[in-house]
Amino acid sequence: MGGQTWLAATLAAVMIATAAYCLSRLVLSWRGRSTERPVDAAHVLMGVAMAGMLVPRLHVFWTGGWEVVFGLGAAGFAWLAAAELRSPKSACTRPRHHHLQHVLMCVAMVYMLAAATTAVGRSGSGGMGGTGPAGMAGHFPTLALVLALGLFGYVIWTADRFTSLAPVAVLAAAASAPVPRPVPAAAGGGAAGTVADGENWPTSASQPQRAGRPLSPRLAACCEIAMGVTMGYMLIMML
Repeated sequence: MGGQTWLAATLAAVMIATAAYCLSRLVLSWRGRSTERPVDAAHVLMGVAMAGMLVPRLHVFWTGGWEVVFGLGAAGFAWLAAAELRSPKSACTRPRHHHLQHVLMCVAMVYMLAAATTAVGRSGSGGMGGTGPAGMAGHFPTLALVLALGLFGYVIWTADRFTSLAPVAVLAAAASAPVPRPVPAAAGGGAAGTVADGENWPTSASQPQRAGRPLSPRLAACCEIAMGVTMGYMLIMML
């Protein structure tokens, strides 16, 4: 099926590009730029793993190794999601189910990789079991359908809130705004808010440290949309 082959190759190219972009976000985060390292790291690994499932010759990891990686990823994001749900609502800067989305993605990755490994064992081939996800037969098609519907739901939710995400220019302006300093009461019973002569203010070294210029949350949302659509497609093809 030529159409399916070119579609798988196109999606694999999108996943490689997404992984490369998220890797650049990780590199920039170590240079002081504000981003979510666990999420970007997960996107890098997911992009590489899905490219290998879509185009077998791009497979770069040993059989069974990816399942361990994403199993640990699901556990890690579940812990982060539980911490989000326990935190006060005012302290959450992201939607409270932000990390639940990545738990679902990691579980979907484990399912697809396990199905691919089973297909390889049955066929006896060294690839990922046929061309693209159509060569992978899942043992639990109902689970694959539920995972696909959940991923498509998160894609719609992410796309719906896309315009509410602040552009980089707005975030950068907020990050560079001066931090207001408390004004102490004047000595000698003066009116509150008057700065006393000779008051020793904290130096700049003792001021709260700012995060670096943030990276685009809208581009991060685009990565999540691309990942969700590709995973959903692969799961549907496994039914």
